[in-house]
Amino acid sequence: MIKIKFLGLILAGILLVAGSAQAAVLSVTGGDNTQTIDASFSLGAQTGLGLGAPLIAFNTANADSGGLTLTGPGKLTFEFLGSEASFTNTLQVAGGEIFSNAGTLAGATSSIALPAGLVDFLLTTTGNGGANAANGGPITSPLAFAFAAISDTSLILLFDDGGFGDKDLDDFAVRVSVSQVPLPAAVWLMLSALLGLVSFSRIRRNEAGTA
Repeated sequence: MIKIKFLGLILAGILLVAGSAQAAVLSVTGGDNTQTIDASFSLGAQTGLGLGAPLIAFNTANADSGGLTLTGPGKLTFEFLGSEASFTNTLQVAGGEIFSNAGTLAGATSSIALPAGLVDFLLTTTGNGGANAANGGPITSPLAFAFAAISDTSLILLFDDGGFGDKDLDDFAVRVSVSQVPLPAAVWLMLSALLGLVSFSRIRRNEAGTA
């Protein structure tokens, strides 16, 4: 009986850890939450965002105040929604370029497994002599990016490359979504072994009771 209870406690602990490992969500900390979509925004149809939609914005003044964060390891899917820009802009994730408005078609997606913490992304532009805006900073002036339509599992990333002084954040638009991370094979193997031990213990007890 003690052995079965002990195994049951181990099993419960593993299931608790496994459940929390799959529950990663998106959140945005810091930034400026007083900004909204303005009348010059041109990607309303592509993003579903209308005039006055609330934003959390980041620029050189608050670049290191926070950013897009994963609460646990997760698989992020990025979907390119569109761009209204004269410069060539790109999105890099975990050090690799995934989208460029010079060649990526609207609707293109890319999925990447990332660890918990600030999401490692970088927006670049050929404007302003070549400039970058990183999640968590630094952000080169006058670049800016913002998040809209924020939920635990999805949001829209908007970028302003600072071209010609516009601040409409429609130079690059990407939907970011998080999905559950499958449990490693080793966890399933351990769960199966523990269940087998519990079943074996019960069989032996039943045999001992009928002997």
